[in-house]
Amino acid sequence: MSRRNAEAERTREAILDAAETQFLAQGVSRTTLAHIASAAGVTRGAIYWHFEDKAAVFNALLERVRVPLDEIVDDAMFRLSHDPIHCLHAIAHNALSAICYDIPLQRAATIVLHRCEKLEDDHPRISMITKLSEYSKARIELLFGQIQQDGQLRRGLSPTSARIQFDSFLIGICFEWLQDPQQFSLANEYESVVETLMRGMLVENRL
Repeated sequence: MSRRNAEAERTREAILDAAETQFLAQGVSRTTLAHIASAAGVTRGAIYWHFEDKAAVFNALLERVRVPLDEIVDDAMFRLSHDPIHCLHAIAHNALSAICYDIPLQRAATIVLHRCEKLEDDHPRISMITKLSEYSKARIELLFGQIQQDGQLRRGLSPTSARIQFDSFLIGICFEWLQDPQQFSLANEYESVVETLMRGMLVENRL
């Protein structure tokens, strides 16, 4: 990479870092390109050199975040598909661990869940944070199907309804914690959170 290209890349990353800080501080809609330029120490012209508009900055900010949910599901199924209850336990555990300790993911999720005044449900990067992919939905539903066949799924739940509750519970916990991380320590409590989730879906004494 040439010196000029390296400098351009540093400027682009500085703009994205500044945008992240501004979006977190005052929300996406209230942040202007002037705010971002001032925080990054660049001109608005420098922003327009790299990005068409604020929406393009927002998209690029989300694109640089690794969202590991499909990998978490694949890893758990590779190791524990023979034991669907513990496989689902591992998926929930590792998903909550990721939001606790993966700071770029945590900041992106905070922006999406609490700093976007209007969410676009069909936005591909937003969807990766706010919902499971169709791939992971199918895998998790398959696990609940195995649990049902084993007679371990609580009466009244289908594999589909169980998967929806599983997904909604985890998103709800993340939403609540990211709204104010000081209200409780998710890092200290996600083990018990996962236990509560799983016990609510299984017949008694199955964990």
